[in-house]
Amino acid sequence: MDTTIVIDFLSNDWIKNMTITVFFMLCYFFIGFKIKDKHIKTFMKISSLLVLFMTLSNHIILLINDSWTLKSNLPIHLCSVSALICCFIGFTKKNQLLFEFLFYAGIIGGLLSILTPQITLYNEYYFFYIMFYFKHASIIAIPLFMRYGLNMKLTKFSWLKVFGLVNLLLLFVLPINALIDSNYLYVSRPPMVNNPLIIEDLNKVFGIPTYVFYWEIILIVLVILFYYVFRHKTIKAAK
Repeated sequence: MDTTIVIDFLSNDWIKNMTITVFFMLCYFFIGFKIKDKHIKTFMKISSLLVLFMTLSNHIILLINDSWTLKSNLPIHLCSVSALICCFIGFTKKNQLLFEFLFYAGIIGGLLSILTPQITLYNEYYFFYIMFYFKHASIIAIPLFMRYGLNMKLTKFSWLKVFGLVNLLLLFVLPINALIDSNYLYVSRPPMVNNPLIIEDLNKVFGIPTYVFYWEIILIVLVILFYYVFRHKTIKAAK
């Protein structure tokens, strides 16, 4: 039996889970910044391999338990796309486009998801509970380390480029949702979480719920804000 859990903001479970997640993220940063320059590539490869292992485990467990469906488990949610990038970005040369997409989409998507968690426990397996926090912590921590540990910078208009890429993903997902009655990117129905950024206006414009257009405004504000906050900050010298 599949169960969907919504964890209320600042509830006891929320505080406990956030504390554990932040602790492991801080451990990740501590290890990363202590590693010698000659081992930094190995550290990034291990980071990618861990995300790859957890991602494959997630899909294998779903398949074994006959819970994997096209309607729910394609990796085309924004955070799932970011996690896929994390699976191999440690094995690539410094790819500016992948980094910038991961930085904006991964951190913003990961933060919003962790702050207002909605978790599906397929067959009530608590692996998916752990996977939820691992995935979203990874898509926050890895691009932050690339920014400050590898000293990768955000280029001018990177915010606009990523905003455009997210909308290309949206255009790709909309017909899939219509075809298989799915809710990828939550653009068919809003998520169940209690989030002030989610305006539950189900009126439609060109077949798209009105709240999606509100999200567009929120997204453009967030990516611009992230660009100006993070563009000049440096902590560690380039590798």
